[in-house]
Amino acid sequence: MNTINKKLIIAFFSVLILGIIGLFTIDQATQSRINNLSVISEIPSFQLDNFDGTSFTEKNLDNKITVASFIFTQCEGACPIMSTNMGLLQKRFSDSDALQFVSITTDPDYDSSSVLKEFSDKYSSKNNWFFLRGDINDVVKLSEDGLFLSASLLPAGHSTRLVLIDRDRNIRKYYEGTVDANIVELQKDIVTLIKQG
Repeated sequence: MNTINKKLIIAFFSVLILGIIGLFTIDQATQSRINNLSVISEIPSFQLDNFDGTSFTEKNLDNKITVASFIFTQCEGACPIMSTNMGLLQKRFSDSDALQFVSITTDPDYDSSSVLKEFSDKYSSKNNWFFLRGDINDVVKLSEDGLFLSASLLPAGHSTRLVLIDRDRNIRKYYEGTVDANIVELQKDIVTLIKQG
């Protein structure tokens, strides 16, 4: 066997081994991401209303990956940033029917259905982004007892965390809704859950 053939064989096997190592590393990274998405808790029963008047319950979470947030339309602090990030996520995953977004107002007295509709238009929301309202006691109960998020001194005292919920209504992870690095992490975790099917 001549020198050129030996070099080609060595190069071929080197590339093959590096490829196998690369696949193994990617598989380990994916497995690590899955392990970091362990089930925290199942979402309990609830009933709120979308701005179009349709009822939205825990059953609407079935078979959908959901990103949930608490906002109010007069908020000038975190809410616009959170809503912008939700809009960016919706745009990023516009080709996926496995994903939906839920924003729940912590100021239902002011945030009427028409106000929420205007707010949804402001962020160019599509039909898989729901803007929910309900009795303030139901909102507090869902926030504190259902999603384990603070809900004191509302409307402004709501949590600024986004919640990732899987297709089986399980909370999988929390993300600070105003921090770019957390939104990047959320995107990766959404991809992981979509791949899990």
